[in-house]
Amino acid sequence: MSMKRNDALIPLTHDHHHALAQARRLALASASTTDERKDAASLFVDFYSRDTLVHFREEEETVFPLVIDRKEAEAPLKRLMMDHLRIHGCVRRLTAELAEGDAQPNTMKVLSELLEKHIRFEEKSFFPMVEDLARSDLVSIELAPRDRTVSGR
Repeated sequence: MSMKRNDALIPLTHDHHHALAQARRLALASASTTDERKDAASLFVDFYSRDTLVHFREEEETVFPLVIDRKEAEAPLKRLMMDHLRIHGCVRRLTAELAEGDAQPNTMKVLSELLEKHIRFEEKSFFPMVEDLARSDLVSIELAPRDRTVSGR
């Protein structure tokens, strides 16, 4: 039986849906021509700059602190923070590759897989734990309004 996501976390879950679509697009393009790889990589870097950085910051500043003092949250929080850092590093590599004239298929695949695994873990394990441990605190979190009117978001 699946439980309804807490209203406070729904904007982050919606972000995850959009990020999964971006990751899928990146993975598919990794097997394409140089121009198609560059286009997909550029779109991903734009998405990352516009949406993902804000998303990570909101998680780190509003959600993660709700369970930071709970022993059972320690390992998941370490994993999620390391994922954020790895994703930052992969995007930095992809951006450098674009500046050099190409987006490498392996970088695109690694980034796509990392992002997908990160999101699946958050949705299936971490968010349910937060809802269980900090349900009453979730009402106090404030997230930036989402503007989904921009194409590609």
